[in-house]
Amino acid sequence: MRVMRLGAYNLAISSASDLLETKYKPEPIDLSKYQRIGKQLISKAAEAKKVVSQPYSMSNLLNLLDIDEYHSGCIDALTMATIMQFDCKNRQVKAWMETAEFPACEDQTTILGELMKFYLACGNGFLIKMRNAQGQWMGLERMLPSEVQIVENYDEFGFFKPNYIQVKNNQKKDFAYEDIIHVKKSTHRSNAWGLACLPIAINIEILGEIKTFDYNNFKNGLMIDYFVIVEGGTLRDGTVTDEQGNEVLTDAYTEIEKALTEVKGNAKSHSTVLIESESRDVKIRLEPLRQQDREGGFLGLKKDLREGILAYHRVPARIVSQLIPGQLGGDNSSDMRMFYQFVVRPLQNRLALALANEFNFEFGWNVKPEDFNFGNLTEVLQTADEQLFMQTRNFGA
Repeated sequence: MRVMRLGAYNLAISSASDLLETKYKPEPIDLSKYQRIGKQLISKAAEAKKVVSQPYSMSNLLNLLDIDEYHSGCIDALTMATIMQFDCKNRQVKAWMETAEFPACEDQTTILGELMKFYLACGNGFLIKMRNAQGQWMGLERMLPSEVQIVENYDEFGFFKPNYIQVKNNQKKDFAYEDIIHVKKSTHRSNAWGLACLPIAINIEILGEIKTFDYNNFKNGLMIDYFVIVEGGTLRDGTVTDEQGNEVLTDAYTEIEKALTEVKGNAKSHSTVLIESESRDVKIRLEPLRQQDREGGFLGLKKDLREGILAYHRVPARIVSQLIPGQLGGDNSSDMRMFYQFVVRPLQNRLALALANEFNFEFGWNVKPEDFNFGNLTEVLQTADEQLFMQTRNFGA
């Protein structure tokens, strides 16, 4: 955040794109410095030239879970609602899961919950298909997205089927495509990697800047009139054509000052000033601070950023909010039904498809996605009378 004087105003300026580029830029890894364990499946040439870089730092995206309680609460709520149980109509899959090997203190639901947690937090969930000496699939182990390097590879038909390298503790281990379950949230930024929570990252970073500024404001008595948020670009000088047709240099801050002096409205109009550039992707928002609250000023902006986190995850506010139900409005039952149908159920379907594909590829058991049952949130919340009514209605049908 930069603070500068502009005419009669103090501006606090934050650039969303700069925040992402400076704090979430992935750091390249020199794989030649790591000691290999296990069988070598990937050549040194492939390590040097075919590793697909992360679109943004997965480790920094995961670190957001430790920074913001709203974001962490939403991820936990989504994970627990998605994986409430494990059941499968296919008897072979059910029997395999009951006898499969998992890490200590883990079972089917917890290991799948780990997969979905990281899928939601950074767009990538990984599980290792653990095999015995004969190469038989015997269990599942998690692999952190921050430990993974994806190596570009294609099959004979041209389909993307990458290999993987696990990097941790100064060691590296190769994995073939068929040994890793990778569930990813598609992004236009990468064909190999998924991506999630970029808007969350921006909001949390701005909140962090606000916390720092709040301290400095308290310490130095500095009051800010406007908080400037630049989305999709950065502030820089440009050229405009004057009335005589001559190109003249203009700086961004002069244009902002001009916009502030020309703002018109009344007590009931919008308080935020939005400046749009010629590029549709670039917007500049000016949030008035001192005019709203001389004691803090950031209260409204903080509320908007928090609500943005809830809106991104589409988690009902009553699940993670400290407000009492009467302040939230609506009712719990309808909120949970919508949450399950429009948010949780699609996640369950995505996971079911991934598991069905893996079991069919490995064993050919003709598993269907609809065979899996991870639990129904709305059924769990039903009262005893509602459950009896539904059972009676279904029996009569």
